[in-house]
Amino acid sequence: MKAVYSFFLIIFFCSSQFNKSQAINLSDYSKEEQKQYKEIKQMKKDGVSGKDWIDKKYWIKDKKNFYHNIASFHTGIEGLRIKKKQMPILGIKVGGNWNWKSGKKKLNQAAFSVIGGDIIENGEMGLIKSKNHAWHGEEFYQITGSYENCNPQYWEFRECDHHMGSIHNESRDKRKWTKLLSKEGGEAWIHFATKPVRNILFPFNKSRNFHIMQCHPKGDTITFMITYKKGQLKANLQFSEPYEKHWLLKKFKVNEYNGADEWTSVTIHLINSTKSEKGRFRVWIDDNEKPTVDYTGRTATKKRLNCFIASGLYINGAQTAIDKNTSQDSTVWADAVAIAKTKEKLLKLIEKKDK
Repeated sequence: MKAVYSFFLIIFFCSSQFNKSQAINLSDYSKEEQKQYKEIKQMKKDGVSGKDWIDKKYWIKDKKNFYHNIASFHTGIEGLRIKKKQMPILGIKVGGNWNWKSGKKKLNQAAFSVIGGDIIENGEMGLIKSKNHAWHGEEFYQITGSYENCNPQYWEFRECDHHMGSIHNESRDKRKWTKLLSKEGGEAWIHFATKPVRNILFPFNKSRNFHIMQCHPKGDTITFMITYKKGQLKANLQFSEPYEKHWLLKKFKVNEYNGADEWTSVTIHLINSTKSEKGRFRVWIDDNEKPTVDYTGRTATKKRLNCFIASGLYINGAQTAIDKNTSQDSTVWADAVAIAKTKEKLLKLIEKKDK
């Protein structure tokens, strides 16, 4: 009896310590953050989630199988099950899906979140093994952005109504900043293969953006983004001079699923610099020897030099979908996402991916 009592005493002690660790001392934060905390706490109490931003008739009915069924349908493999897994970025370690705080504040933010930290619980992101469908080797990743999974409770960034409805489902560098790009003149070669599978290409809707690669510095202005927009694949360099630049990378023949039937290989060379004569941004598409984008000039500012690599699916404009069903299953496939110091090292990472 004594042993049983001791056991429950230990459990009680551990539980109390855990709860203490989750307790939030609001005096550590600014008045604005304290106000936001209280708003978020009330939202959690009220049961607010991403579903509150979309009519009930569009809610996913069978979430346990929903994402697996997308993979099965588009591969033609009956009964296919995705292996729920964070997509790797070869050459770096990936961390959480997306967080705007770090350390203790990050834990506090998670404690207040309705959605929680496990964004791949049902297969929103996961591994598919199929040599017949991969861009290279025998496996690739499927990433889906469902609007009901948006998080209404980020502090400064409530994504459910940000940019007319946003959803993040990305793998990102575990470091605060990607090491290769964290100093003046930092150089990196980046690759990813991408396929817009379902409800990604909307030629007549300029508000729906599907970002599949970005290097994100501190603040709102982004170093670069690669985006599906209006049925096309585009590149955007936001610190370029004398103004922000956009390039068309590829046009697609849009199929009946608002997707395309072919993979696209994207290779990026970035020299991250605040100096006009040193910065470089080049992009190659598929097997083309000539770059589609060849820019020389500033790629960063002194206060926004460091950036982190993120890849997967970051959606804007979900609220503008004419058919709201298409905001629930926007899906891309990704393969051979990698970053390295040189082109040679990048190619070696891709070559050994499935060995």
